[in-house]
Amino acid sequence: MSDRTGLDGRPTIVRAVIRAAFVFQNPRRELLEDVRAGREPDTALVGVNHLAAFGVDARVQDPLLGRQDYSGAVGRLAWSAREVPLPWAIREADVVFTPLANLFPLVARLRPSLPVVVVNYGLNVIYDRSSRARRRLLAASLRSARAVVCLGESQRLGMIARAGLEPASVHTLLLGADVDWFAPQEVRVTEPYVLTVGKDLARDLDTFAAAVRDLDVRVEIVAHPRNLAGVALPQNARVHNFIPATELRDLYAGAACVVVPQQPDEYPYGSDGGGLTALCEAMAMGKPIVATERTVLRDYLDADELVPPRDPAALRSAIEGVLTDPRVADERGARSRRRAEERHSTQHFAEQLAPILRAAAAGNLEAR
Repeated sequence: MSDRTGLDGRPTIVRAVIRAAFVFQNPRRELLEDVRAGREPDTALVGVNHLAAFGVDARVQDPLLGRQDYSGAVGRLAWSAREVPLPWAIREADVVFTPLANLFPLVARLRPSLPVVVVNYGLNVIYDRSSRARRRLLAASLRSARAVVCLGESQRLGMIARAGLEPASVHTLLLGADVDWFAPQEVRVTEPYVLTVGKDLARDLDTFAAAVRDLDVRVEIVAHPRNLAGVALPQNARVHNFIPATELRDLYAGAACVVVPQQPDEYPYGSDGGGLTALCEAMAMGKPIVATERTVLRDYLDADELVPPRDPAALRSAIEGVLTDPRVADERGARSRRRAEERHSTQHFAEQLAPILRAAAAGNLEAR
């Protein structure tokens, strides 16, 4: 900060713009260009393109990928090892925002002028299924971060307990979607359908398939092929893989109901934040939502939108409740859009993230 004199002669406090490097798990620069050109939604950028309005000069720095095959034990080791040289590849940044937490925050301590803020997409589940040695390493790396951002309060409390983090350095920021790209549309639908979207390993498409099997309604499924392995799909279901964002938006627009079927909290695979992107997109489109209970979802949905996990009868009943009562569908849809605009947009995420980045970069700002 600096003091300047305003037009009225009074001192005015001017906040310095901080420089933030965003390092994602996979390249994002091409996506950023597509977002700027209006070809893609900005959801996956988690606010990077909105931070300028809040005094943050945020730039995307693609990770050091090197070899392309990261399968198997050797591949997983190489995937983590790419984080080691990363602190010295980043230039002109006061703070780094990243999901890379295996080694990067720990190694970045060798560059004290490079504070790291970690975003926790699924580190709780990763921690739980790791060996004792890897747990110690992950916990040490997270304790080396200047701050950790979680996507739900239950996730935050769980990570504090697991890694022994200082509670004041761990924050809850609710995820958002591009509410301008994913916006309600007037469409003529001759045949209503139920839609489910998601590729996270914690999706429970077995329960979803059982729930919709006897419904007299079309079913659209957007999923990774691995999610469908062993799932007995009903004849009223149609599957989509790897579709463009424009086609996904069209599917949301025509859906009578969006369903997010999740495995319970104790499920050892996938992400503890799984399902949140689809939820935020469906909310932005103004769609009624039915989801199976997961603790993190309580920060996003109301009790009447949640049903017990692995309970096809309860899920089917909740879906029917939306399909058969237009008043329920209209109220749920309006509620979804209102929530998206108020607290689940990428712009709102950026607004909440900016002070965390500024606090993490405080030492660098004072040294300027």
